[in-house]
Amino acid sequence: MKNSSQKIKINHSPKDLFNIVLDIEKYPEFIPWCSNIIIISKNDKEIIADMIVKYNKLFPLKFSSHVLFNKKKLFIKTNYIKGPLKDLKTEWIFKEIESSITEVTFKIEFEFKKFLHQKVAEFFYKLIEDKMIESFKRRADSILN
Repeated sequence: MKNSSQKIKINHSPKDLFNIVLDIEKYPEFIPWCSNIIIISKNDKEIIADMIVKYNKLFPLKFSSHVLFNKKKLFIKTNYIKGPLKDLKTEWIFKEIESSITEVTFKIEFEFKKFLHQKVAEFFYKLIEDKMIESFKRRADSILN
């Protein structure tokens, strides 16, 4: 299983950043390769949703996930339900460092069902992870500045 953890500082409040990451219905507007989000169920602590990912001329892939979140502790955890992967877990933690400066911790673990897909994903992983985090940062700047 491939795993990664990043900590970055962003010049916005933890609550605002938490809300942007949790607003998964808006992902198709700013996340590369995300073409659609389908909410299966949603309440004040969890969301079950399908993310449709489409890259270039490949067929769309559906990733079903269970998202757990805590608005007071400002964390979001995602557990994989079904799709082309064997497993996927993500975690976002938002911690105020100074007024309007947040340390965001992003952790991910994933494993594809097929060995070849896993190796290709691991090769391109850093590029994909950086592009996604940059997309969230740009989204925060465009909404909050």
